[in-house]
Amino acid sequence: MRLLTKTDRTESFVFLLASLVFYICLVIFYINIGQDMGPVNYFAYLLPTIISLYLIQYLTHTSLFSGKFLAHAIPGLAWCITFPLLYSWTYNSTWYISLIRVDFLFGTGLFILLAALQTVFLQTRISAKIIAALFAVFDILCLFIPLLEVGYYLIYQHCLTPATMMALYLTNPRESVDFLQSNVGGLKIVLVLVGICLVLYAMYKINYRLALKIKTSVFGRKKKIILYLFTIFTAAYSFFFLFPQTSIINNWEEVSTYVHQTQKYSLNYTERFDDMKLSSATTLAQKAPGTVIMVIGESASRNYMKTYTPSFAYDDTPWLEQRRQDPDFVVFNNVYSSWVQTVPVLQRALTEQSQYNDKQFYNSLSVIDVAKKAGYDTYWFSNQGRYGQYDSAITLIAKTANHAKWTDDSYVFTDQVDGALLDFLPEIDPTKNNFVVLHLMGSHIYYNNRYPADFEKWKNDDSTSTEPAYANSILYTDYILSQIYDYAKKNLHLQAMVYYSDHGEDVNISHNPDVFKFDMVRIPMFVYLSKEYQQTYPVQTNTLQHNQNQFFTNDLIYDTICGILNAPSNHYDAGQDFSSPQYRFNLQNLTTMLGQKELTEDPYLPKQ
Repeated sequence: MRLLTKTDRTESFVFLLASLVFYICLVIFYINIGQDMGPVNYFAYLLPTIISLYLIQYLTHTSLFSGKFLAHAIPGLAWCITFPLLYSWTYNSTWYISLIRVDFLFGTGLFILLAALQTVFLQTRISAKIIAALFAVFDILCLFIPLLEVGYYLIYQHCLTPATMMALYLTNPRESVDFLQSNVGGLKIVLVLVGICLVLYAMYKINYRLALKIKTSVFGRKKKIILYLFTIFTAAYSFFFLFPQTSIINNWEEVSTYVHQTQKYSLNYTERFDDMKLSSATTLAQKAPGTVIMVIGESASRNYMKTYTPSFAYDDTPWLEQRRQDPDFVVFNNVYSSWVQTVPVLQRALTEQSQYNDKQFYNSLSVIDVAKKAGYDTYWFSNQGRYGQYDSAITLIAKTANHAKWTDDSYVFTDQVDGALLDFLPEIDPTKNNFVVLHLMGSHIYYNNRYPADFEKWKNDDSTSTEPAYANSILYTDYILSQIYDYAKKNLHLQAMVYYSDHGEDVNISHNPDVFKFDMVRIPMFVYLSKEYQQTYPVQTNTLQHNQNQFFTNDLIYDTICGILNAPSNHYDAGQDFSSPQYRFNLQNLTTMLGQKELTEDPYLPKQ
């Protein structure tokens, strides 16, 4: 048996000391930003972490702090500290160490795995330069999620949350491009890409130095067996056990679970539909035949609409302003959205689910179901994409209509302006009772993409200002609404028309729940009722007129549509119906952000 030389003993001591210093530094970091984990728990992870860190140094004959491990240490440390640090900065609060200890273990394991894998590759005949380049790419790829978190924080000063990741989950390439254009800009994107290239080159140089040292090391059979077993164990433990438990992946899993739950909407749909007990004898379709239209806007905030905010610099709602003088219209002044993202909002607006009950989306009936039962041929026309690999809650509802069409049916974010929806209107049979949903692209960022060139009434005098472009998009929506109304009144025997936006917008930061402002939930809404409707249903008419200045959130749309169609059922709550005298809500008991904010907190409300 070969005895350890003095050099070997010194090297082993240096490796152990480096491992201990590395571990202690991370523990100190976590103590400063975390809570709920005592010394015993730290000690439990001490031995396996120290052994693993020691082994990678022993196998490569390289100290942790020599600099040759830096390319692999950066992504490892990024996974260790990014989420807990950004969480701490965001909320000025500590994150639970019982959760971030997995970040610590995975980040450490990732660092060790990258170094071990590189060492394995270097036992082959592949050149050191090729292996160094390959692992520089691996290092950059492993940095992707931490860099995404950091980038998001730099834009919004907020860590990623499940609410934000919902938007990432349901996004598509075109929407991502619009987001980057609006929030980052072309020059910054170029600078980021140049930075990535420079970092990639630096990592290649560092990895090449490590590769040259390992290539010159002697690996006997016993040492190779240790290396291979150690690498396999580290890979399996890191990616099959630790990775799914990291903080950021836990948040992602929460979103994934939600999306998969929504897919249950189609299960037992027939049984749910059959369970609705609704007498069609007295519905609007029987008493006053014709067409009912519901128009869903996008990202329209009444704070940036002249008819709601007279001090707004741009006269962007001329048609809607005229409708205020029309006795057949009720333009509501105090309507809010229930959330600030399209899918969570509309899954509530279109179904029985609301902030104020315990119903689940996948067990709920929708406005389409009510309309069918009430005697209508149902249509869904959308200028929005279907979102991602799964059908969103909105698409699941849309598919239950008798006729469902998208201006772009390729499951992507459309380039077409909302005028494309007008081409669908002639497809509606004017001899039938029709319930039509039109889903606009409205004022979704990038605002400049939401209107044709001849609607660019206001130009940006200041390149940093987005208000002119946003006002142009609202002006175009105002025009589209006028065209829908004019066509339907002339050709479809229009009995009722409802318009509301999914959510609002802050023109500087869009509609991000992590940086919430009330601009993002203050939305427009109006109802048109024909003369025939008003004579047939005076109670609903008078109630809606009386409620012009009352408070309302758009997750109550489902019951309100039931009321307007005069279609009460065993799936109807009159207390949530804005057209019912039994409507039970007011400023004091309404909320937004799914109950997290009370409407009384709105800073735009007049001071009492």
